[in-house]
Amino acid sequence: MTSFAKRYRETAETCKEAFKRLRTEGNSSEQCCICVDEIFKTALFPNLKELLPGAAAEPYSLAQLESMNRHYVDLRKELTSENHELFGRDFLPKMPKHLQDERSKLTQARVELCIKQPMKIDADKMIQIAINGLKLGLKDKIYGEVKICFSFVCCVRSNDLNPKMRRTNGLIPEINKTHYWLDQFPGTFAMTPSKQKDGKVYADFTNITIVKPEYYPLIEEAFRFLLSHEHANKHCYGGLKDYESRKECGAQSKDCEWSTRVRKKMIEFIGFETAIIDRNGSKDLITETFGRRFVACCVNKEIIRFEDDLNVGNMAVDSVLGHNQGSTATRGYLRYNVRPTQVTGVILKKIDDPIILSDGKQINQGLFLQQT
Repeated sequence: MTSFAKRYRETAETCKEAFKRLRTEGNSSEQCCICVDEIFKTALFPNLKELLPGAAAEPYSLAQLESMNRHYVDLRKELTSENHELFGRDFLPKMPKHLQDERSKLTQARVELCIKQPMKIDADKMIQIAINGLKLGLKDKIYGEVKICFSFVCCVRSNDLNPKMRRTNGLIPEINKTHYWLDQFPGTFAMTPSKQKDGKVYADFTNITIVKPEYYPLIEEAFRFLLSHEHANKHCYGGLKDYESRKECGAQSKDCEWSTRVRKKMIEFIGFETAIIDRNGSKDLITETFGRRFVACCVNKEIIRFEDDLNVGNMAVDSVLGHNQGSTATRGYLRYNVRPTQVTGVILKKIDDPIILSDGKQINQGLFLQQT
């Protein structure tokens, strides 16, 4: 049977064209989405009996359910990117509810296992590896390499800074428009999160890096590099020979994804695995999401000293992740055993009074670093 991924790729364009055609025929947006949903279901589930509650939940693995969900998310992004009025509408195609419930149950079970049997990481070594990787990636102008190394020193989502990834609400990341480096608070930046969900616009917030102050200029250079449309829009290749030759490479997008072989070679070249002391059965792949979890764990272990107001619950970690205070999703990130050496000379603080940006924009939430 054809894989979910291949079936999705073969159907996404068909769905978009069907939506356009149905609209020109006078159908409402809701009617168009219902028809597109049926086209997509038929492609993703050739045997429609699989959609019946209880019929398919048992055979599917978490990996398969995650893949299905990701394809539904991608389809919604495809539709909303060209039809902004659809953003957040509840009639957009979505994975059948019983499969969503099964995915949530299996995800929670995996989180519980990871917490009971955590991967042990040499945090100081991992941060130094990421710093060295940033230097190499910036020197050779390899966007994907800089992006993954950056995720191990700043708590960002994979495409938070990628200019080639248009938000579902139409925004494109841009320096001094959606993202700002805050000179008044070294090691701190402001950002518009890439996550936009269910019609909700997530507010801008400030975030921080966990490296020593001596590396702040490097982090700023990487921050500006990732947001540079010039670098992001350079040719993106997917071949191993090009990577091994250290050719310049632009940002990844739906039109250019690095092959598994290239990503594997990059992880090996940078040396991330050498900082893992004991995987303890974990199969978590080294990705930007892994880096995001790692940074969250380091913040939780107070790699930077908290001001007193932050020393309650998971307040600091919620903030660096961009989660609501008390979010249940935060627990899933705190799954690694790390004991980082505390960075000296700075303290981590939360915003009480709005931070005013260079263009007059106010930021009312997040964290910032202050030298002591």
